Amino acid sequence: MVRQISEGGSGYSYGAGSRVMLLIDDIPALQPDAGFPNWNDIPIENLSQIEIVKGAASALYGSAALNGIINFRSSYAKSTPETRFSIGGNIFLSPKDKSKKWWGNKVRYDNNYSFVHKQKFGKLDFIGSGMYYLLEGYNQFTNERRGRANVNLRYRYSDALTFQLSGMVNSTKSNSFFIWKDGKSGAMLPFDGTVSDKMSTRIYIDPSVTFYDTYKNRHKLMGRTILIDNKNNTNQSNNSVNQYLEYQFQRKFDKAQVMLTTGIVASWNKTNSQILGDTTFTGQNHAAYVQADKTFFDDKLTISGGVRYEYIKQNSPAVFDGVKIPDGEVTDDKLIGRLSANYKLAQYSSLRASYGQGYRYPTLTERFVTTTFGIFSIFSNPLLQPETGWSSELGFKQGFALGGFKGYLDAAAFISEYENMIEFTFLGLPKFGFKPLNVGDTRISGLETGIAGEFNFFDIPIKVFGGYTYINPIYKNFASSDTINTSISEAKAGINVLKYRSKHQIKMDAEAKISKFKWGISYQYTSHFINIDRAFEEPFYILPITVENPDVFGIAAYRDSHNKGYHLIDTRVSYEIGVLTITALLNNVFNIEYTLRPALIEAPRNIGLRIDVNLK
Repeated sequence: MVRQISEGGSGYSYGAGSRVMLLIDDIPALQPDAGFPNWNDIPIENLSQIEIVKGAASALYGSAALNGIINFRSSYAKSTPETRFSIGGNIFLSPKDKSKKWWGNKVRYDNNYSFVHKQKFGKLDFIGSGMYYLLEGYNQFTNERRGRANVNLRYRYSDALTFQLSGMVNSTKSNSFFIWKDGKSGAMLPFDGTVSDKMSTRIYIDPSVTFYDTYKNRHKLMGRTILIDNKNNTNQSNNSVNQYLEYQFQRKFDKAQVMLTTGIVASWNKTNSQILGDTTFTGQNHAAYVQADKTFFDDKLTISGGVRYEYIKQNSPAVFDGVKIPDGEVTDDKLIGRLSANYKLAQYSSLRASYGQGYRYPTLTERFVTTTFGIFSIFSNPLLQPETGWSSELGFKQGFALGGFKGYLDAAAFISEYENMIEFTFLGLPKFGFKPLNVGDTRISGLETGIAGEFNFFDIPIKVFGGYTYINPIYKNFASSDTINTSISEAKAGINVLKYRSKHQIKMDAEAKISKFKWGISYQYTSHFINIDRAFEEPFYILPITVENPDVFGIAAYRDSHNKGYHLIDTRVSYEIGVLTITALLNNVFNIEYTLRPALIEAPRNIGLRIDVNLK
């Protein structure tokens, strides 16, 4: 299944306010002040699985799970010690348009190194892992040096009681730019004033205790402390302390065939930030939830239902940017629910349906952000209101064997609606920049199909998976909202599509194995963003002046000439030699030029080599 995890619910939000909850080992890992996922904190060298829940999942996971969750689970030590390490790198070749190449005869590249060691010492399980990454980017002033170290200790005091302590340190030095110089020869160069240099350190400390009582009930206490220190040369430095604590109780009623899960959550954060008016803010979030899963008819039907009560409080100055906030405090609470069902029609056939309510309170960054990038500013909105919504899905999964192909087909239809959706919106005079606003109500509906399986071609086993997703994301108040109609790029044409959404997406991957060789190829198609912020195409349209070239950044002209979406093909070949696996990669085979967001070119054709060593 390739549906965008957010179901089209998330566009481009300038690094604030994710509607998808990121978890690492069941504990939220979003940066609390901004609601921002730090993907580099994930110990990918030691993952056992990735769990994805699509659609509204706030009932179990809280405010930021309005569009779903991604949970990265770490692996554990086994009876045999295991050590793995890898070395890899890529070289970025010249872009198809040679006029965009700014680095002359120099080499632009990235390197990465990682390791993990897992071992049991009696009752103590030890896992240590780490990585180092170096980037000399193809975009000018886009470089990075990053190192991360992880330790995971688990002590099995008895079969009923387990203690666990994990820690992570991630240190990064990087620079980047927000918007290109122009859409032609300057597409890989920065626009004046948009380059930023950043140094960041993040520390995670995760203690937990799991206990099974005499009735086989599971009690789990989980905690996480995140210490963040970001230093930035553009007056955007910040530091924060974030604490999370959750108690979860789980009981299985065998006769009733019911699994009951309930818990309470408390989190606190304290933030000092230059982009938040160089002021100290605090916040807290408390919640209680319960979920029941029951099977019927000899496990053919499974029904899951849950509710969650969430309470949020944020503290700030009593007056911020001229806006009065009584006692410097805002509070909000919400009761939400989720219900789903899965029915096994036959041995390899099932039908599913789900409905979930969603809720997301705006982050501190969304309410109080005050900063600039280039000629633009971002303005605070302390009066921002929470988003609410719901999502539903009806899906069918069928396993089959046809002409030597064995696999499954999955198809689903879904719809989501949001009230008071928050979007960064361009303002007219006297201000010149973006402000997070509640733009009104929205609806995202769509369809998806997915296939996965394997077959033999002249005795060569081939694995295939992929799918297609279609979404129709619209503003319900498009015709009546002046704010929307003056801020989106295709408003003049009357095209009602949410900003920064691709309506069509295809992903496919196939891999063949011949003896110790593997050859794989992947294909991705993403359709054109129909609407973006009009300000990026016409930054001076709200000024009472005549501008000779309103397309200052060249974004409008670039989008007009790149309006068919993009087709991306990557390929790989690997060979196993004992404990070694050597993989050669060729990414962006046809060297297409594309952007994932306007005014930022993605990687040209690049070649890579990776060596993995697995010692047991």
